[in-house]
Amino acid sequence: LAMKILHVVGSRPGFLRLSPVMRALSRVGVDRQAIVYVGLSADLAPRDSFLADLDLPAPDLVLGVGEGSPAVRTGRAMIGLDSIVSREAPDWIFTVGDGEPTLAAVVVGRRNGTAIARLEAGLRTGDDTEPQETNRLVADRLSDLLFTAQPQAGSRLLAEGVPDHRVHFVGSVVADAVDQLLDRAASLDLPAAMGLDTRSYLLALFRSGDNIDDRERLESILFALDGAALETGLQALLVVEPRLGSRVRRHELGGALAPFTLIEPVSYSELLALIEGAAVVVTDSGEIRDSTLLLGVPSVAVRRPSVRDLIVMSEGSTVVSGDPEGIVDSVRQCHSADRVPFRPERWDGRAAQRIARIAMAGRPNGIHFDRSATA
Repeated sequence: LAMKILHVVGSRPGFLRLSPVMRALSRVGVDRQAIVYVGLSADLAPRDSFLADLDLPAPDLVLGVGEGSPAVRTGRAMIGLDSIVSREAPDWIFTVGDGEPTLAAVVVGRRNGTAIARLEAGLRTGDDTEPQETNRLVADRLSDLLFTAQPQAGSRLLAEGVPDHRVHFVGSVVADAVDQLLDRAASLDLPAAMGLDTRSYLLALFRSGDNIDDRERLESILFALDGAALETGLQALLVVEPRLGSRVRRHELGGALAPFTLIEPVSYSELLALIEGAAVVVTDSGEIRDSTLLLGVPSVAVRRPSVRDLIVMSEGSTVVSGDPEGIVDSVRQCHSADRVPFRPERWDGRAAQRIARIAMAGRPNGIHFDRSATA
C-alpha cells in the first residue's frame, strides 16, 4: 500500500507491543514503516538481544531525550519529532504508553495534520494529579483511532465524550507477543540453567518513576521485597534494567541490593521463562502483569490500580499494593494462590490483525473508519 507509518516508542514495553503490530501491518501490504525511539542511543545497547528476540529492526531514528523534568523531556521530544514528522510526512503515527514521548507524538501529529493511532487507550487510575494520567487523557483526546485491550476502557472513553467511531476494542497486543514467544521461552529452560527450582523464587521488576525516582519509596520497596522473601522462604530475584540501575546509583542504595540475586536486562523470551518459573512476580509493569495473567502466575502490582489492574484482579491471582508496606502481605497471599491461566475477551493472539485491518479500512484523516473490521 502507498502508505507510510511512523511508530514512536519511548520505552522497552513499547517495543514489545510494537512487534506484533508491525508484522500485522506488513502482512496487509504496508511496506513503509519506521521506528523512532525517543531516548538515548546508549539505552539501546542492552536491548540488542531484546529487539532481535522480538524480530524487530533497530530504530530508524533515535532522539536523545534524556533526564530532566517531564516538561523538559516533553519539549525535547516535541522539537525532535516535529522535524521528523515534517520531513517524513507519514500517513499515520502509532503510539503506545503514557509517558512524555506519547504526549509529544500526539501533539506534534495533531499540529502537522497526521492521523494518530493509539494502542491500549482508555486506561485510567482516576488520579488527575498524576502526570501519566494527564498524558493518557490528552493522548486519548487527540488520537484519531483508539485501540482498547478491554471493553471497560472503551466504555470509559465513550463516557468522556470520545466519538464512537474512533474507539475499537481489539484485545491485547501483549497477548499476541506472549503467544509468539512462549515456545521459545519454554525451550530456554532458564530457571534450571540458573540453578533455580521451579516456584522457589520471587521475581521483581520495576520501571515506573512513581516507584524508583523517589529515594525513600524505592528503599521501602526493596526492604519490603527482602522481608517478603524471608517470610515466604523464596529466593528474591531483581531485574536491574538501566533506569533502575541509574536510580540505585543516584540514591546510593547499592547496599540495599545485597539480599537479591540481580538479573541483568534480558530478552523478553528469557523474561517469560523466568516469569513462568516464579512462585510470585512483583512489578509495576503493565505488560508483565498481563503476562502473569496469561500464564497463571500469581503477581503483586505495586502501583495505583487502573482499568487493566481491575481486570487482572477480578479474573487472575493478582493483588494490587499501592504502598510498599503492603508488599509482604500481598506476596504471602499470592504465594498460596492457585495458578489459573486466564484469557480475557479478545486476548486471542489476533489483536494486531484487527488493528491492521481497522487502520487500513479507514481514510487516514479521522473522518470515517469501518467498524466491521473490528470483529
